[in-house]
Amino acid sequence: MTELIGGRRPGAEALAAGREARRLLVADSARSNPELRAILGAARQRGLVVETVAADRLARLAGFDGHQGVLLEVEPRRWTHLAEILAAAGSEGRDPLVLLLENLQDPVNFGTLLRAAEAAGVDGVVFPERGASPLSAAAVKASAGASEHLLLARVESLGHAIHDLKEAGLLIVAADQEAAELAWDASLVGPMGIVVGSEGSGISGATRRRCDLLVRFPMAGHVASLNAATAGALLLFEVVRQRSAGAGG
Repeated sequence: MTELIGGRRPGAEALAAGREARRLLVADSARSNPELRAILGAARQRGLVVETVAADRLARLAGFDGHQGVLLEVEPRRWTHLAEILAAAGSEGRDPLVLLLENLQDPVNFGTLLRAAEAAGVDGVVFPERGASPLSAAAVKASAGASEHLLLARVESLGHAIHDLKEAGLLIVAADQEAAELAWDASLVGPMGIVVGSEGSGISGATRRRCDLLVRFPMAGHVASLNAATAGALLLFEVVRQRSAGAGG
């Protein structure tokens, strides 16, 4: 069964990443948009069929509003596994950095975290097969195409994945506003897995117990917590900052 990727940039990134594609669908109302030239050119270079369809039909096919008049039909995504993610880091001679997502429900948060993960240079993203938002067209759009450049692993049990990563030597860290230690003061270097919990309740009790370290962010305003995607991105880039500082020192 094929997948549909909506949006100009996500479609272009999918083609740039070598994703196997079948055809490009373009809304008749958007065909003259100059911003479409890049993806139309990339599609034609790949020899793809480019079809013009009515805008309302495209919207029904996309299933969300952010398609920007473009849908790329691609072959099913190839999922990866933990061993491949760890091997990717090993082949580059660096400590692995893995993002683990527990029961995120909002596809925009999902996609935003994938975008942050790719920008932070994570080696892979792990999330459960059930109980969370799927990697939908809306999530891919929110990732700005970053999903096409990441190793993504769907697992039956996030708890088992955390156990396996700990066995491989990774420190498992999560943000928790009740934690005693500030993220800025914690040592976030070495092999690491960053866990982000659900939007409503954060990480589960079982996952909290599996973590090696819980950290919090200083809050100067009246709102007591951060959006899940924001907290995850901050934690990822604190790891990047500390690694960069260590490398520079």
